[in-house]
Amino acid sequence: MKINTSHNGAAAKSGAFTLIELLVVISIIALLASVAVPAYQTTILNAHENAAMQNARQIGIAIRAYANDYGGSYVSGTNAYGQQITTSNDAFRSLIPAYLDSENVFVVPGSVDGPSTDSITDPYTQILKPGENHFAYIEGLSETSNSEWPMIVDGANSLGEYVTDQSQPGGVWKGTKVVVINTDSSAHLIPLVGTGATRFLPQYNDPTQNALNVSYMGSNVQLLEPATN
Repeated sequence: MKINTSHNGAAAKSGAFTLIELLVVISIIALLASVAVPAYQTTILNAHENAAMQNARQIGIAIRAYANDYGGSYVSGTNAYGQQITTSNDAFRSLIPAYLDSENVFVVPGSVDGPSTDSITDPYTQILKPGENHFAYIEGLSETSNSEWPMIVDGANSLGEYVTDQSQPGGVWKGTKVVVINTDSSAHLIPLVGTGATRFLPQYNDPTQNALNVSYMGSNVQLLEPATN
């Protein structure tokens, strides 16, 4: 019996990919990565924003508890340790340990102002040192203030604005949203206004105005940014 040993070109091919096939596969992987990576980064950013909002809400609730003990007024003037309040760190220091037992809710990983804490709160001078608080505070408000007004927000730049550069103050969320706790301790993630490198938090009744230009809240109200080193 004669065995047919002839074969055509297709049968002679090995199991290896050709160069063209490899290029096609690489192109497909690159295309999928270009879509998946930004989506993943957005998902992670949203998760961190929500975690920061929940932490900030705990601070807001603590401030309202403080107000219940101090005639309805939020932390202002001097703090519980007799220190003059000049930064949001000074104000928030009044909440530990009577209303909050940890510094952890004040930090946001990746923040320029408050990325981490050493969790040391004794003596009181160790509470919320520079670099241990991310959030800004609007001083001079009370339980009777307009519930639409912000009381606690993400730390901004020196002009009360936010930026797209994460390495700069006010850039932790890349200029997309801002964590806001209103005077009634309700928590919100509010989209920022603007298309350039600098954005702002819109006022609730006039989105063309920066809500952190706080003169509309009264003459004794001021924005306190986190302490810097």
